[in-house]
Amino acid sequence: MQGTPREALADHLRTSLEKADVTVDVLADRTKVPRATIRALLEEPISGIVPERVYLRGHLWVLAKELDLDRDTVLALFDAAYPEAPTTEDLAGAPRFGTGSVAVAAGLATVALLAVVLAFANALG
Repeated sequence: MQGTPREALADHLRTSLEKADVTVDVLADRTKVPRATIRALLEEPISGIVPERVYLRGHLWVLAKELDLDRDTVLALFDAAYPEAPTTEDLAGAPRFGTGSVAVAAGLATVALLAVVLAFANALG
């Protein structure tokens, strides 16, 4: 296995594909998991967009089932490679916006409101 958790997951999947004598195209056709997603999990360069973590994890579950892999092991590798995003409890007490962001938002809202009022006044007059 390689050094990073993503490389470890990719190696595990690549070895399983070779052992099953299945190509990415065949696996994608069987599971309906997009080829780009499979290639991303294999750490291959892709030109597509990788889905959010929850969908990526679900796709991996389907791939593991199709390849007859121990899903707990594969998902543990995935969780190490793609740690969960912080939850709202983790972020409790953290400021959502800096004071500069609020000032910019208020200024933009004022400009937008003024534009609406002027457009309405022009329409009437």
